[in-house]
Amino acid sequence: MNPFTFGNPIKDPSRFYGRKAEIRQIVNRLLSSAHESTSIIGERRIGKTSLLNHLAHPEVSAGLGLTPDKFCLVYVDFQGLTDITPQRFWQRVLKKMEQSICDESLKPSIEKLGNQSNFDLFDLEDLFEASMNKGLTMVLLMDEFEYVTENPHFKSDFFGGLRALAIHHGVALVPATRRELVDLCHSDEIKGSPFFNIFANVVLRPFNRGEVDELLEGYTKGNELALTPQEKDFIGGLGGGYPIFVQIAGHYLLEGRAQGLTGEALTKFAVSSFDQQAESHFTYLWSHCSESEKITLLVLMALGRQKPSKKTIPNLENLSRLRARAPQDLTALSKRGLVDEKDGAYALFSPSLERWIRQEIVAAPGEEESQTTADEWLRSGKGEELKETRGVLPKFKRKYWPLMANIAKELSFEFAAAGAMELIKVLI
Repeated sequence: MNPFTFGNPIKDPSRFYGRKAEIRQIVNRLLSSAHESTSIIGERRIGKTSLLNHLAHPEVSAGLGLTPDKFCLVYVDFQGLTDITPQRFWQRVLKKMEQSICDESLKPSIEKLGNQSNFDLFDLEDLFEASMNKGLTMVLLMDEFEYVTENPHFKSDFFGGLRALAIHHGVALVPATRRELVDLCHSDEIKGSPFFNIFANVVLRPFNRGEVDELLEGYTKGNELALTPQEKDFIGGLGGGYPIFVQIAGHYLLEGRAQGLTGEALTKFAVSSFDQQAESHFTYLWSHCSESEKITLLVLMALGRQKPSKKTIPNLENLSRLRARAPQDLTALSKRGLVDEKDGAYALFSPSLERWIRQEIVAAPGEEESQTTADEWLRSGKGEELKETRGVLPKFKRKYWPLMANIAKELSFEFAAAGAMELIKVLI
């Protein structure tokens, strides 16, 4: 049986790897005298749900010191609940609390409140006071919490009440979101709420190579599926540090093995299958990049295809010389896991992502716009910087012509002797 899976979050603690530092920070805050709250931030499919499931597992939480006589960990998923209201929010939370609570004496009160058609903050305070008097801290592990912060049904009084429960009534909050909570608010009024000041942020980044190897070793140790060092390098290189991409790469390598493939045929099968499976994820990651971040990614790709020299090494010095915004973009892209840094040089986290981006921006043979169309677009004044290399434009999909123009505009006087258009040409 193939041990690598990638469709659903990890729920079995024996299959959970990495995140030791993140877990330590979350748990230390919960165990503090104030039972402090923590916000988990991470890119889509980086492992937020798997981490919350891991923390909520009774054996795991008890082993971490969050014993059931002192902590009740309640996992609540808000994904897809676009029409949720504060009333429904609490009904959902109370239902999960009723299922998770270890103190039987509290269940009737939880059930009664959850079944009421209407209740207010005072009712909730009374309930959590009762649990706190029993020595319990309620830990709400709230997945996809942006469905709450971005929902206009939730006003400042809701977040103020939630903050009061966390500070005074024995409730600790561990929300998981794609970006920082304050950046996911539906109004400036909510952004200014003191609710967001109670959290420490824990950012889930891609695994380092040691964590990747630990996962690969754990999944294949002690059976005929054991991986060679070369196969581990292949999986690590293709999947980068994203747990899901490591799982996809491992899955198709072993699937190819099961089909009797070896050598180049095995590699070709695994890469082709990986590229196809990862396509929708790459589409999402790319679509959530700003234009500036997209330019930085393209510059990184182009530099990587240039003849190696001191001026083409994709380090911070060269990238900053090319683009003033490169340092800010690299910080954001590194946090999201789209770029890696090794020995001072930056690169996209996977060659598969580079292939996908090139396929996304370059027009397929036979689908190019005509040179006449390109010239008309240039005459409209939308791409002054591209006029000298007008023949290049049709090679790119039309929707990316403005992006190419912006690259040329930013880099035309910066990129040494080759010029900005030479940089663009290497992407074709």
